[in-house]
Amino acid sequence: MRKLAGVVAIVLLGLGACVQEPSFSSTPAISFKSIQKITKSSNDGFGGTTKIDSVIMSINFQDAEGDLGLTEAQLKSDPKYKDFRNFEVAVMLQKNGVFIPITFTPALGGLMNFNFKPNQKAGPIEGSIDYSTQFVYAFYKGYSPQFTAKNDTLKFKIFIRDNAFNQSNTIETEPIIIFKD
Repeated sequence: MRKLAGVVAIVLLGLGACVQEPSFSSTPAISFKSIQKITKSSNDGFGGTTKIDSVIMSINFQDAEGDLGLTEAQLKSDPKYKDFRNFEVAVMLQKNGVFIPITFTPALGGLMNFNFKPNQKAGPIEGSIDYSTQFVYAFYKGYSPQFTAKNDTLKFKIFIRDNAFNQSNTIETEPIIIFKD
């Protein structure tokens, strides 16, 4: 029995040595994972309450070098990252059955300001990213004059950039209804 256990251990070690790192593209690749909405009540700042829709978008990613995200030190030390955005989100609002782009100021998305590989050793990386944003019922017109008072259908287009400025493909989320009664 001991011999069998020893042979099994040697075979397993040999198989582990044969495992190769995945082969991903230098250009990041993303895919849609999920979208969800959480509605909660909050103080409206005027002595009343208002509802807030928190929308959480999740994507999967793969990158050959693993150069995603930047530290604060990298941002300060390298001028090429001035105004750099590595997570972009465009908003699409459904009007008359067609999704049209709407502009938010400031734009959604921004900066993933941490390294996905803290040791910064180059190599393939994959995982998921969650991004959330909030829509406050009391201020719906402030987001866009095209919003209605309730039941707007949105979807989002997302892409990412790695630290070498390689831009991923763009994905679209499934539609979601905000400001729902």
